[in-house]
Amino acid sequence: MLGCLSMTTWSLTAELPADRADGCTALLFERGAAGVEEREAGLAPMPDARQPGSGRVLLVAFFEDREAARQAAADLDVPAEMAEIPDRDWGEEWKKGLGPITVGRIFLRPSWIDAAPPPGSAEVVLDPGMAFGTGTHATTSLCLAAIDDFLARRPGASVLDVGTGSGLLAIAARKLGAGRVAANDNDPVAVAVAGENAARNGAALELTGDPVEAIPGAFDLVVANILANVLVDLAPSLVGKTVPGGELVLAGILVPQEEEVRLPFLAGGLLPLRGERRGEWSLLRFRRPEAG
Repeated sequence: MLGCLSMTTWSLTAELPADRADGCTALLFERGAAGVEEREAGLAPMPDARQPGSGRVLLVAFFEDREAARQAAADLDVPAEMAEIPDRDWGEEWKKGLGPITVGRIFLRPSWIDAAPPPGSAEVVLDPGMAFGTGTHATTSLCLAAIDDFLARRPGASVLDVGTGSGLLAIAARKLGAGRVAANDNDPVAVAVAGENAARNGAALELTGDPVEAIPGAFDLVVANILANVLVDLAPSLVGKTVPGGELVLAGILVPQEEEVRLPFLAGGLLPLRGERRGEWSLLRFRRPEAG
């Protein structure tokens, strides 16, 4: 995830466990980062770029203020390297690594790239801005595929996207023919970015900063692409928002965390369905039994 900026003079690079990436990225933005690049193992954005070790990510943050970068490095509580970098328009530079992608029936393209969607596809035009979600991360593409599969089987179904970030999953659901689509995020910036992306795509969404339990009603499909510990904490609320006969999709889970996440949902009465893995990341799926 990266935000938009016009000039950056200091970079801060830190390698850390993958399950800490989202929290540390949020901290970097809170400490004044103008942009943050996240690199997964095996997904270097250019030749010879540094890559993290297995199960880890590399965060590269860009700061206009040297002291802010130093303070952020101290607050990260992991080894971090600072470096002065030539003046470059990083708000444009990071975009070079992103292009159109296709997941099932979904054709996703960044707003700054003009490309025609394949015939019969659902086009989503996205500008992630200061929010998570570009479609390139394994967990996001796994969720897109799961949403596509579900709505192919149950067109017009209702969908709830928990922790929506850029709004990508919710917008994709709407463009694939979902009926009611709601989405929440505890970050007001993410809610605003998701609203802008929804408007750009002509997708009618119910967007809110309210917690899951405050969202009215229940849904045929609930999708939560967050972090393993947050999924565990939210288990009762996520189960409660899934209608009898509905399905729940969970992502943001490293393979070793599967059982930890799975247990509270099984304890909540859900039935396990076949999940998916991509590299070090897992997607878990469940069905809520019919009433009676």
